[in-house]
Formats: sequence, structure tokens, C-alpha cells
Amino acid sequence: MNYRHGDLGLVGVKSLPKGLKESKTEEIMRGSNNNSHSFSGGKLYLKQKGDFVIGYLKAGKECKLYHIEHGKVVKGKNLREVKIKEGVYELRRQCEDTNEGMKQVVD
Repeated sequence: MNYRHGDLGLVGVKSLPKGLKESKTEEIMRGSNNNSHSFSGGKLYLKQKGDFVIGYLKAGKECKLYHIEHGKVVKGKNLREVKIKEGVYELRRQCEDTNEGMKQVVD
């Protein structure tokens, strides 16, 4: 299963790479407008790999992504949420191929 959450992409993978350390933060990344992409209900492993892979997320049964612009409105909060399926995901900054080469998506 794959997801696009604005300028954050989640690509389903079979398992976590070896040697990763769990991150203590719930913030996956700051988007192009400096808005936070965060989560609950999973474990985050941040690891920069090349220009676009930023880490891995092991999503539990109740894992949700949060952002100010993407998903269903959360009552009483200035956030939106989307539930994702349990699994392991490679986290990528979304990119596009342009005449000038690959560049990060601005959402």
C-alpha cells in the first residue's frame, strides 16, 4: 500500500532495514510551507538516504497521519488526519521530474 500526504510519500515495503534506531519524535518532516507532517500509533525511524528518502514508519493498527491541510478535520484541533493501514513504509519527500531534473514537490 502506498500513500501520498501532500509533499510526503509513504511507500509500502516488506520490512525495516537493519540497524535503524527508533526516533523519539512524532514529527516526520516539515513540508514546503513549514507545516508539520506528524503521526500517532506507530514507530518512526529517521534516516536520510539520498535526496528524497527520509526514513521509515512502522504503522500500527490505529496509525494516523496529521497535517493542517490533508485528511479529515479533527474536531477541536487545527489539524486534519488520515488513517493508514498497518505496515512498514519508506518515507519520501515527493519529487517530480522537470526539464531541469528531479526536484522536490512544493505543496
